[in-house]
Amino acid sequence: MGAGTRRRIRAAAVWTGTDGQPLERVDVLVAGQDIAGFIPRETPPDGAVLVDLGDAALVPGLIDAHLHLWGLDPAAPPAPPSWAPAYRVLRAAQELRQLVEAGFTAVRCMGGPIGPALERAVGERLIDGPLIVAAGEAICQRGGTWDPIHQPQAWAETMGVLADGPDECRRRVRERIRSGSRVIKIGASSGRPFHDAVHPWADGADLARPNYSFEELSIMVEEAHRTGLMVAAHAIGEGAVRNAVLAGVDTVEHGHGATAETYRMMADRGIILVSTLALPAMRARFGEEKGLAPRLAAVWRRHLDQMFVSLRSALECGVAVAAGTDFIGPPYTPMGKNAYEFQLLVEGGMTPWQALTAGTVTAARALGLEDRIGTIAPGMRADLVAVRGRPWEDVKTLRDVCFVMVGGRVLLDRRGTVA
Repeated sequence: MGAGTRRRIRAAAVWTGTDGQPLERVDVLVAGQDIAGFIPRETPPDGAVLVDLGDAALVPGLIDAHLHLWGLDPAAPPAPPSWAPAYRVLRAAQELRQLVEAGFTAVRCMGGPIGPALERAVGERLIDGPLIVAAGEAICQRGGTWDPIHQPQAWAETMGVLADGPDECRRRVRERIRSGSRVIKIGASSGRPFHDAVHPWADGADLARPNYSFEELSIMVEEAHRTGLMVAAHAIGEGAVRNAVLAGVDTVEHGHGATAETYRMMADRGIILVSTLALPAMRARFGEEKGLAPRLAAVWRRHLDQMFVSLRSALECGVAVAAGTDFIGPPYTPMGKNAYEFQLLVEGGMTPWQALTAGTVTAARALGLEDRIGTIAPGMRADLVAVRGRPWEDVKTLRDVCFVMVGGRVLLDRRGTVA
């Protein structure tokens, strides 16, 4: 069907993401890339193509506010050709398809060199996939979050990730802007070099050490905001989360281990917590059967337990929470299983309705796109997902996706046709 085709999407119920109960006996009219409005089911045909989804429920396209499109082959050694950019893009394109088939119509790629190129390729419809907001490479201090401390420093410097001091921090932000980053990702905490088994996270929130001075963080935030870009901070532990909040970041990634006082400060300032439960849960609960060392599985169990405690505290303090998985691909976090995050949010204290909101409405805010995605309303982008069930009552039904529309294009129709 052509780009100008008008479609009338019919489902048993429509959860719009806005206030009020799900709509019934209404069709969603899609014109081009956008939602044109709602039509009572009894309204006579108006020339629009009817897409009848039967007893399925329609929800806004799901959003993963934190993942990594790395396109790496976990079975291959870390050397060419497995790390060649062209090969990685091809692998990542397959993962984008898996995300769409799982109902994810927008994602935030929170670190990786091929993210901006994938974002552009999807935007130009060279490949099919969810809308991407890409950070490009992240920024961290030497010895900090993503510094490969077991490798020679001369090699680490070639990555273009490391930055120390106000001038170098500002320069790295400008480099990201030049390379097409849509959000700036900063490492504000890490483990103890050569002590913790999981250096980027530390072996527990209580062991995480703050990275960057307040001055360095503030300069990166100021430089990004001056250009209109949001800032996301990887921050674990009270010191790191508090520093990131005071510096004015827009989202805190992971964010466990902080005090109620800091969470209240986040709520007052409108800073979103992207509580990435799925990665530690997948590794803690299923990692050993896929070859993860028991010591590492124990570290991830520790983090998961701490994250559940912090999530409940953040919710009690009124913090807005967005759904993000931190998935990086197989073997432990394969793309397409991202809806597991919704189950974990419920396990952590949210209602199904709140969890669905976290992965649509609030996640759209985390991407800076709340005026285009995250709800079903006239004028919004036509990102629509149908599932067999009622996910605002049981989020497990999000695993049973039967229809996906991305920007007005039908990319999955399990009634019998795959576009």
